[in-house]
Amino acid sequence: MKRKLIELILKKGIIKTNFQEPITFKSGIISPIYCNFRECSTHPELMEEICASFKRIFPLDVDGIIGVATGAISHATLLARSMNLSSGYIRPDAKAKDYGLKNLIEGISVAGKDIVVIEDLVSTAGSVINNAKIVEKSGAKKIYLGSIFSYDMEKSKKELKESGFTLQSLLTINDIMPYLQETLTPENYESLKDWVRDPEGWFNRHRLEFNFGFLTTLRRSALENNSIISMGLDPVLEGLPAEYANDGIIGAVRFYRTLISQMNYKGVMPGMFKPNDGFYAKHETWDDARGYKGLSHLSKVISEYNIPDLADAKRGDIGKSSQNYAEQYFVDSDCWGAITISPFMGTDSVEPFINFCNPVKGKGVYILNKTSNSGSKDFQMLKMADGRFLYQHVSDKILEWAKGRPGVGAVVGGTSLEELRTILAFYAGKNIPVLVPGVGAQGGSAKDVANVAREVGFELPLLRINSSSGLTHPWYKKPGDPIPSENECIEICINELKKLNAEVGTIE
Repeated sequence: MKRKLIELILKKGIIKTNFQEPITFKSGIISPIYCNFRECSTHPELMEEICASFKRIFPLDVDGIIGVATGAISHATLLARSMNLSSGYIRPDAKAKDYGLKNLIEGISVAGKDIVVIEDLVSTAGSVINNAKIVEKSGAKKIYLGSIFSYDMEKSKKELKESGFTLQSLLTINDIMPYLQETLTPENYESLKDWVRDPEGWFNRHRLEFNFGFLTTLRRSALENNSIISMGLDPVLEGLPAEYANDGIIGAVRFYRTLISQMNYKGVMPGMFKPNDGFYAKHETWDDARGYKGLSHLSKVISEYNIPDLADAKRGDIGKSSQNYAEQYFVDSDCWGAITISPFMGTDSVEPFINFCNPVKGKGVYILNKTSNSGSKDFQMLKMADGRFLYQHVSDKILEWAKGRPGVGAVVGGTSLEELRTILAFYAGKNIPVLVPGVGAQGGSAKDVANVAREVGFELPLLRINSSSGLTHPWYKKPGDPIPSENECIEICINELKKLNAEVGTIE
């Protein structure tokens, strides 16, 4: 009986695998296999076989069939019709409508009845259990749970046991594995077996095998250098040794070049370099472009070390102007890996930048979400009609912009750990890179930020904690402070980076 159903499901392409760009489940689990049972409705023969299979596992004397929205509604309807029973469904996201009869369960009254609840696909079992509880609370006498397919995860077994419900699936992942072995390469089949053994940990074990553009660049850099520190390269000439300061902005770039070379020699590198555009634009004049020449030279220096670089420019303008800025940083100066931008002017301002976020272009775009400056409260902390802050609505929009664009990320200040916790928890498992300024001179702690990320399940290799003056001139606080010798300055900078890396701990 199973064989015919399996062959039909595979023949109709309901079960798909993708080992180049795995998909993310609603639960956050990343998978190389995906089942789309919504497509069954276009294949009458398959629908009939699913219906016949359900009739073989459920008692014939039940009183009604409930379909879990939206994928199982058509299957519940067909099954109920074939058994001459009433059918219904639970409203999506288990929310009653706020008009009419305000029903939560549509199409059938379940009170005092034996009810079958059908789900199309079960991964962690959260959805089918929640729907079963709604039917139970609505007065059903007995509840039978069924699904077309189950990934048979240990987590789902645990959740079902604790809930007291029993699930009967027509098929499980283990039923179809022998059939997939015939079509997959040996390497992909072994990877799929690894996923079946541990779906939640699979992606971390294989994440560097996939091309997610800038996300993969971040992950590799963090793991190879055991660092998620972003090193801000913001020159303050007065704080540099005289032999560099006397040469202006070009001297500052020479100092950074020497410093980075020594860091590399001693095996102490950050997870990102972040020069702030304004610190170089300051040295521009109408007759001399030495500021941007210095910045351009610095970007070429950084590119030699295979570490992500971020142009902290905070651009954002009307569409055509944004397109010009995007081309300036990502086309004309192709070595820049990422840029910071403002979301204030909306989608037409943002899109020219985020269109570079894909596996081919491989660029990153960090969108200002909740910043660390004191004036951020003027707008970002405004409460909206739903009681949430404006910065939370910006988070929603960043997530929307990131769909299909790996590399779209957020700038989230590290001076308020509670706000940081809220945002990192929201982004956890959603492949959103986050830059955290506000560590060092502005306050905050790299250790605290990393611990918050761990607590909410945010992937550390996608996090970058920035420190600027604390890594390039920590000896200089105010005019007149003594400047150590060149070698002492370099040694101090390297030791400060060591401390920050140690604060964060091992990157996994």
